[in-house]
Amino acid sequence: MFAFLRSKFFSGSNPHPTYEVGIPKTPVYNGNAPKERHDQIEFAFTSGGINYFRFSADVNIPFQRAMGARDILTEELWQVNPAILQSWNEALIQLVISQKTPADKKLYEIGIMANRLKEQLQLSFSLTRTIKLASVLYFDETENPLDYQYPYNQTKMKHWMAHNDIPGFFLNLPDTEFIPSLTEFRKSLPTFLEVETKRMLNTISHITSLISIENLGEDLSNSITLEKETLIELNAWSKNQSTNII
Repeated sequence: MFAFLRSKFFSGSNPHPTYEVGIPKTPVYNGNAPKERHDQIEFAFTSGGINYFRFSADVNIPFQRAMGARDILTEELWQVNPAILQSWNEALIQLVISQKTPADKKLYEIGIMANRLKEQLQLSFSLTRTIKLASVLYFDETENPLDYQYPYNQTKMKHWMAHNDIPGFFLNLPDTEFIPSLTEFRKSLPTFLEVETKRMLNTISHITSLISIENLGEDLSNSITLEKETLIELNAWSKNQSTNII
């Protein structure tokens, strides 16, 4: 599985090498990983003055990090956030067993929910999933690369969004070969991300209109809230980007 996930990001060259007296110099990892792990880590890119690294081979990605980021990895494989899918199911169950909702209203809501899920599963390329997955595969020198800490990695994504200094980074992926007009897609990336995040925010709103977020249970409710916050931030970022990131 990791071979597939990592193949989405490895481009064969560093988008932002550092320079010293005009001579390219690749940063060397000197972070919190155990010393015996340092030779398994290589430089990836720089954002906002911070260097980010990655494991040079998929077999070196720590199991603890994979488990910590399990929901993100699952979302990449399923094409839908696990918490949203679970709440989707709970909302449908509550809708079906409801004694107050008329039968025609139930059919209408079920049709909308089914169509939303179909659209999500047909979304072959997702910038939202790509950015989340990048937070798993790339790490700075202050974090523990052997584990995945959700709050810190949310901060890391905010840092990338705030600086927006990796032109085309999230477009340098094998997925883009399936896009009919890559040039047009590059120019409209902010619009693409805005539409994608807005669609999922509308889905969450629809789910919570059928079942209150409190009735989803504390863990699921917290997961939905965090996902909603991430989508709102990505949506806001999309509106502040330049339309030309080539």
